[in-house]
Amino acid sequence: MNKIRMFLVLLLLSVCFLSSCNTSKNIHFECPNIETDLSGLKSNGSLVLDGDGTYLMDMDWLTKTEINKSGKNLFYFSFSPERKWIVYLTSGIEDDFVMEVMGEHQVIKTTPWEDDWAYVNWLNEEQLIIPLIQQDRRSDVSNFLVLNSFTDERYILSADYPDMLYDEPWRIIEYSPLIDSVVYLQGGVSGPFYYTLWDIQSETAIVQLDANGDLHTFPRWSSDGSQFAVALSLSLKKGDFPSYEIFKVLREGKITQLTHLSDYYPWVYVGDLSWSPNNRYISFWYSHWSEDDNPYFSTPGDLYLGILDAQTGSITSYCIRGELNAGLGSGIYSAPLWSPDGRQIVFRSQIGDHYVLDSQMILLDIQENRAFLIAKASEPVGWFNPP
Repeated sequence: MNKIRMFLVLLLLSVCFLSSCNTSKNIHFECPNIETDLSGLKSNGSLVLDGDGTYLMDMDWLTKTEINKSGKNLFYFSFSPERKWIVYLTSGIEDDFVMEVMGEHQVIKTTPWEDDWAYVNWLNEEQLIIPLIQQDRRSDVSNFLVLNSFTDERYILSADYPDMLYDEPWRIIEYSPLIDSVVYLQGGVSGPFYYTLWDIQSETAIVQLDANGDLHTFPRWSSDGSQFAVALSLSLKKGDFPSYEIFKVLREGKITQLTHLSDYYPWVYVGDLSWSPNNRYISFWYSHWSEDDNPYFSTPGDLYLGILDAQTGSITSYCIRGELNAGLGSGIYSAPLWSPDGRQIVFRSQIGDHYVLDSQMILLDIQENRAFLIAKASEPVGWFNPP
C-alpha cells in the first residue's frame, strides 16, 4: 500500500511539472507558447490599436481599419467601463485640439478642447472627468470638471480634502464611478502617508490605509463603484525593501488582503492593475527578487504578468514579461486590457532594449491558456463590446 501511495504522489508531481503548474503558496505558474498563426484564435468585439497609426481591429475576422485618417493624430485614449465608448484628443497640423467620443463605427460627439483641460478619463458610461490646470501653482486644491459627454451638462468637483498631498509627482485623487466617494493620498511633506477613502456627501473619512515606500501605486475602482483595489507595501513589517500585496476595500470601508506574494517571494513589487469587466479578476504587473539580489528601492526588475481571482485568492503567474528592467513606479506600460467578455487580456511585451520599438502586443486567452502575437510596436488602448 505504501508503494502504491508513493507511486501516486510521484505521478502527481510529474504531471504538475510537465504541465508547468505550481500551486505552492496559492500561486500557479503558466508559460504558454506565443503563437503567430492566428487561425486558432477565437475572439470578438473590436480592439483599438495605437502605433504608427490608430486602427480598429475586428476580432471576429482579424481585419484592421485605420481610423486616424486625413492626417489627424489621435492620443490620450480612455474607454468607458462597459466598453461602449472611447474618448480621445485629435488634431491636424494646423487644427486646434478637439475631443471626440466614438462608438464602435463612428464619432458621435465632438467637443472643442479647452485651454485649462489637462487630460480626460471616463467616470461611468455617460460622464467624463477632466482635471483642470491650475493657474495658481501655490494652491493646494485640485479642481475637476465632470462633463456629460452627450448632453454637455457640467459641474466642478473641488478636491479640497483634509491634508491632501498635492505634490505633483505623488498626487493621487481617484473618484468612484458613482462620484459619491474618492480615494486620495493624505499626508504632510515628510509623512506619514495614507490612502484615505472619503465620503463626499458626509465629508468624513471612511477608512485609511498606510502608504509606505513607493507612492505611485494608484487605487483602481471596480466598474460598479462598490470597491477599489490597491497595492500596498508591507515594508514596515518585512524590512526596508518592498513586499507588496493587493488589497480590496469595500465602499463601506472593509479591508481584505487578497494576495500573499511575500510568502512566496522574499521581495516583490506590484505595479499597475486592472479589474475584469465582471469585477472578479484583477490583472497586474509585478517584479520579484531573491534574497541574494540584495535589492533596494532603486533596483530595477522585469515586470511579469499576474492574474488574481479576487473571490478565491488564487494567482496565475505567466512567464510572459511586460516592461524589462523597470524602475519602481515607472508605469511605462499600462495595465493589461481586458476583453469585454473577460476571457482574454491584451498587453505589451518588451523583447529588446527599446520599450516601444522592441515590443510585441500579446493576446492571452486565460481560459484556453493560449497566447497570440497580435501586432508589433503597438499599444492596445481599448476594446469595444461586440455589436
